[in-house]
Amino acid sequence: MNLLPLLCAKLFAPIAALSTALATVSGLPAGPDHGAGQSQPPAMQPPSSLLTGQGPSSPAAGREFAGAPQLGALVWQNPDGTPGGKLCSAVAVDSPAGDLIATAAHCVAGIAGSAVAGLGIGGPLTVAYVPEYQPGQAPYGVWYPTRITIAPQWTARQDPDYDLAFLNVARPLSPVPLEQVTGAERFGGSTTGGALGVLLGYPYNTRQPVGCRAEIKRESATQLRVDCADFPTGTSGGPLLTGVDPRTGIGTLAGVIGGYQLGGYRDDVSYAAEFGPALLALYRQATAPEPLPLVLNGVF
Repeated sequence: MNLLPLLCAKLFAPIAALSTALATVSGLPAGPDHGAGQSQPPAMQPPSSLLTGQGPSSPAAGREFAGAPQLGALVWQNPDGTPGGKLCSAVAVDSPAGDLIATAAHCVAGIAGSAVAGLGIGGPLTVAYVPEYQPGQAPYGVWYPTRITIAPQWTARQDPDYDLAFLNVARPLSPVPLEQVTGAERFGGSTTGGALGVLLGYPYNTRQPVGCRAEIKRESATQLRVDCADFPTGTSGGPLLTGVDPRTGIGTLAGVIGGYQLGGYRDDVSYAAEFGPALLALYRQATAPEPLPLVLNGVF
């Protein structure tokens, strides 16, 4: 089997990431202890011009920026629940409960964590979400999954048109939902080809996230394409936004890096499954009220 395409795809492939799964990010707060009584998150800053600028980026390439509260990194958990190495990118999405993030299904398929106090803390191959991630910093806290929702079409046959996952997340000992802390992107539907998109993600080899504005093209009837360089491994699950508000930096989520070729075998081309009726239904499933213990594909 030729592993090169898989290793080049825009995910921290489990084959590569297992070697760093136990590496603690120095300085990040421990999971089970980081809840009530924690320091307040920083005041919201004006959005980066990279998010709100007019027209495509020149050159058409990812550029590092300070980040945005609604954008974060999905990281491995260490056995004690503390954050470990970077896995993929993710983004907060507006929902009635305010507890939802989106990423690529290929980033989390097969992860089945154990629950501690109703939260997905500890256990093998468990993940955590760190908004506005920077090495050694978690300014908006560390968030743990209480439920993972993936389409059965992805689970059964890795259909690229269903490469989308939603995670409901929470912080230990805190009733405040993610969206109240960081804000969240609107969840969108079909995207018109030719629209200006903002592509964001956390590369494995940079300290900060990268972003790029470019025209959204159609690779096929169900797959979107964005031509921006410097979106390598680690950017899978990163958001593709449209209609970003220049005052808030909040936009509409049109897709996440994934889908065809697991998001792209080359660093200068990224793909995303379009949000058709089936993925809109997946969003509704993820936002339906459920008990707190971790659920994977509807199975306790």
